[in-house]
Amino acid sequence: MAYLQELWRLPAGVRRFLATEALYGIGIGMYALVLNLHLLSQGLKTDQVGTLASIGILIMGVSAIPVSLLANRLGRKRLLAVGAAFVAAGSLTYAVSGSFGYFLVAQTLVSVGLTLVETTEVQLLFRYCANRKEETRAYSLMFAVFTAFTGAGMLAAGYLAGGGGDGGAYRTPLLLSAAILLFLGVLRAVWLPSEKKRDAAEDKLAAPPGGAPQETLVPSGELAETPATAKIGLRRKLWLFAFFLALISGSLALTGSFLNVIVKFRLDWADGSVSQLLAANGLILFVCSLLTPYLIERFGRNTAIVAVFASNLLLFALLYAQLPELLFVPLFLLRGGGTTMLSNLLDSQLMSAFSDRERNLFAGMRSVFRSAGSSGATYAAGWILAGEDYRLPFLLTAVALALALAFYAKWIRPVL
Repeated sequence: MAYLQELWRLPAGVRRFLATEALYGIGIGMYALVLNLHLLSQGLKTDQVGTLASIGILIMGVSAIPVSLLANRLGRKRLLAVGAAFVAAGSLTYAVSGSFGYFLVAQTLVSVGLTLVETTEVQLLFRYCANRKEETRAYSLMFAVFTAFTGAGMLAAGYLAGGGGDGGAYRTPLLLSAAILLFLGVLRAVWLPSEKKRDAAEDKLAAPPGGAPQETLVPSGELAETPATAKIGLRRKLWLFAFFLALISGSLALTGSFLNVIVKFRLDWADGSVSQLLAANGLILFVCSLLTPYLIERFGRNTAIVAVFASNLLLFALLYAQLPELLFVPLFLLRGGGTTMLSNLLDSQLMSAFSDRERNLFAGMRSVFRSAGSSGATYAAGWILAGEDYRLPFLLTAVALALALAFYAKWIRPVL
């Protein structure tokens, strides 16, 4: 109970960010549930949907470095707000279009918008924190809020879409998603605290009398951690971490890009049932996100990461088996919690390993390598699902995670 109370005592900037994250979760949840089903209802084949998703991921990779450079010039808060507007425009274009060419335009808008969000949100959130402990907690809460409200958005979209019919019903959730995301962009632009004001205050506090400003601000009573960049070269660490994230992203994208399709056709469920399962999955993700900082504080960083890796390996291997619904559903939900903990642990710890002025560069490289890993995995998953094999992606994910765990043990753990 005391742990939960401490989570809600985070700085005001963090709390405002989390409040707006709820809207982001609802909008993305509605969009994510119906998009693939909308495309299939418009006559696209499963491999075409996979190709479209892969192109979108590649666009994110190409635009990541330029966006990270823009963040230094224009500010993270501004780009974060514009990113939500781009995703809104893409969702609107998907809703009113019916051909592959227009779908490609829509995916380009969404991909650029997601790049703007993903390369700025974590760094901006961390700017509102005072130390690494707050950063870990804030990141986990951000993901908890996002996943909980993503589930709510998916549940609402499932009911709005109904049976889908000829596909027209899928347009309503896409249009509503566009409206929510556009409002989110405006709200974040006017309500989130200013970066510049905090920068000036931080520089004043961090500057010792007659000396240069210190690189980090450490609260009273805490010992400053030696940055990992002091132990190894920045360039080497950037490449190690980026390649590691490519492995993780590719592993999880083998199933994560098509969860709604896998559940719908593997279990032969209606859209409403799929949305209910994914909404329940969102609740599991919410709980697991809240518990992630506790795992680190209770068992230590490395023990927590290795344990979560091992749990995910086991769950994905079990989901490959031919299972009845009564076994598949709980394992599927546990899988969601496991992947959430893994992503939260790795994302927060890897980002915290860099100083603030290094984080924009790392965020850009992170997006590039994530996009590369996810793009190839998504294309492969689309090709596999086109053959109506809804089990093989789980086995391939288990194998890929085993390789990622080996890479972590050999290269990442010694420098994290």
